[in-house]
Amino acid sequence: MAIYKPGRPVKYNLGTEKGTKPPSKPGEYRIRDNSGQISYVGETNNLARRMYQHTKSGKLSVEKGNSTFEYKIADGRSSSRTRRIHEKEKIAKHNPYLNKSGGGEGRLAKKKGA
Repeated sequence: MAIYKPGRPVKYNLGTEKGTKPPSKPGEYRIRDNSGQISYVGETNNLARRMYQHTKSGKLSVEKGNSTFEYKIADGRSSSRTRRIHEKEKIAKHNPYLNKSGGGEGRLAKKKGA
């Protein structure tokens, strides 16, 4: 089961505001540094919130548009568990230098109504 549509991720540069802002939906994301190298790969249940969290932590630089936030929105069949498995695969493939682990350890998303 593919939880993401094929093709390249959507790009957004917070510093220059070029591209499409991420929505408050679940998905995978990557942060590219100014040299174009993938510096971080992650999974979240809220792409917009996570982008701003990375801005505050310094992983995503807004100065002069040095970093790009790239994302794919997960389809409705995905779960927190399937997205974490996908995250592990992407970290193994790209070996981003800011990821401290192999991924997949994140908290499970809370179920609605729980």
